Amino acid sequence: MKILLIQPPVLDFYQTSIRTQPIGLAYLAASLQAHGHEVEILDCQAEKKKSIPIPSGLSYLRDFYPFGDRSPFKLYTGYYHFGMGWGEIRKKVGDSKADLFGISSSFTPYHGEALKVARIIKEWNKKNMVVMGGSHVSSEPEGVLRNPDVDYIVLGEGEFRFPALVEQIQRGRVKEISGIDGVGYRTDGEIRIHPLRDFIQDLNSLPFPERGLLDPDRYRINRKRSTMMITSRGCPHGCAYCSTHLVMGSSFRVRNPENILQEMRECHRKYGIEVFDIEDDNFTYDLERAKRLMKLVMDAFGEKNIELTAMNGVSFASLDGEVLELMKRAGFHTINLSYVSSNPSTKERMRRPQERTDFNQILKKAEGVGLKVIAYAILGMPDQTIEEMVDTLIYLMGKKVLVGPSIYYPVPGTPLFQRCKEDGILPSNISQWRSSGLPIETKGFNRLDMVTLLRLARVINVVKGKMDRGELEEGITWRELFQGRKDKDKVKAEAEVEVEDGVTLWADLLLMLFEERSFFSLRINSEREFSIQKEVTSKRVLDYFFERAREKPILRSRNN
Repeated sequence: MKILLIQPPVLDFYQTSIRTQPIGLAYLAASLQAHGHEVEILDCQAEKKKSIPIPSGLSYLRDFYPFGDRSPFKLYTGYYHFGMGWGEIRKKVGDSKADLFGISSSFTPYHGEALKVARIIKEWNKKNMVVMGGSHVSSEPEGVLRNPDVDYIVLGEGEFRFPALVEQIQRGRVKEISGIDGVGYRTDGEIRIHPLRDFIQDLNSLPFPERGLLDPDRYRINRKRSTMMITSRGCPHGCAYCSTHLVMGSSFRVRNPENILQEMRECHRKYGIEVFDIEDDNFTYDLERAKRLMKLVMDAFGEKNIELTAMNGVSFASLDGEVLELMKRAGFHTINLSYVSSNPSTKERMRRPQERTDFNQILKKAEGVGLKVIAYAILGMPDQTIEEMVDTLIYLMGKKVLVGPSIYYPVPGTPLFQRCKEDGILPSNISQWRSSGLPIETKGFNRLDMVTLLRLARVINVVKGKMDRGELEEGITWRELFQGRKDKDKVKAEAEVEVEDGVTLWADLLLMLFEERSFFSLRINSEREFSIQKEVTSKRVLDYFFERAREKPILRSRNN
């Protein structure tokens, strides 16, 4: 049977293109090929974008994201269709002559794009069979099957289930599908979903992802060919906001380091890949295995001859100084740490894992071995307060890290999603369930507060960047910075920000932020003239921030 696996395009304000490689589809392709099927992958998130109007469901964001902003503190520059246009997808579907189509729907707010692809497939030929899988499908299986353009769904891991489903479809034995766990379908007008029973225990038995079906030049980091790696599955922590358990289970299962290294060698030899992004949900949960892998990588490739990342994040609760040193020597330049909040009660409510090592100690050890750190804080969860979220930003401001502000978004199937639903704070439009949509408002905070926190984190990172480049003295306080802007005796250089044909002083915008308690955007008109415009801002967020942070030193993001 000929099968076309599809990653739909994305409609949003931004796309993290270096993290869009459809590695899950490549795993499925390898398994399907092993069962004798002809497989192609259509990655619709190609390296192109088209500006489109903001949909009505997100129109409330127009005042929060001034698209014409050219200042260094801007957030988003537009709303886009990232990837192939619908007409191009329609042509690719027709040209494929596939017998069956598998569509990935991994993120609830983008489920509409997945359904539109399914509709295009059915419009081309109503007899085309459509199978859908991914995180959203595992969390909302019945809702997905209500759509007439979806014939079957696959829950959880698809490497075994999908080929088993295809075999029964190919043989016309629809009744036999009832024996496959984690599969859903419609029969006689009824929706039938067979619950998940099993997860793959022997990950070493899986064939390596079929990267030969992907364009190796499509996925690059720092101009080098890159790929995602999955070295383990499942996470036993059960954080209240995370849906990992729905797809990968709660039991931690691993590939042995030798198996992983074999895949890396193949990627390097066959495709010239030099950057490997470990996308595990909890890479360092088995710390000794992680250390063993880093040693094998050094033995095989030498020290720092390849680049390693873990952009999905690493739990600092399981780190120690030895693994950080090994990670650095093996090829890590940066580690992404999930910090969540400076408030211990929030971490407890979110069911965060018990921390073996203090966060400050991990930062010192990372600094000692020369690793840059991005620390992610989650903002906008139920029960959080403005004070807590601002205090978290202030805490990270005083550490040698870049601040990663993550606006909480509700994920179906998680305890926190259910909480939002019960409290009546869950938006009815699923397109709003995304970080950029600022989805949650409570009695303690609103969307204006959240976008102000986002901008504030951006300001902190810009100032840290100035310190990294030696344009500002490390350890300066906000009071000294603003006074220095007036007196011009604290700022080392009047660093200018180029904005197409004109320039503006970044420090002027900072001074206005402090004096007027408001953010300002930099605009350009049709005559190429620049103007500064006041933007909607939460005064209570800025008042509390400058009250608390005025005398606090700001540290650079890394050691030079």
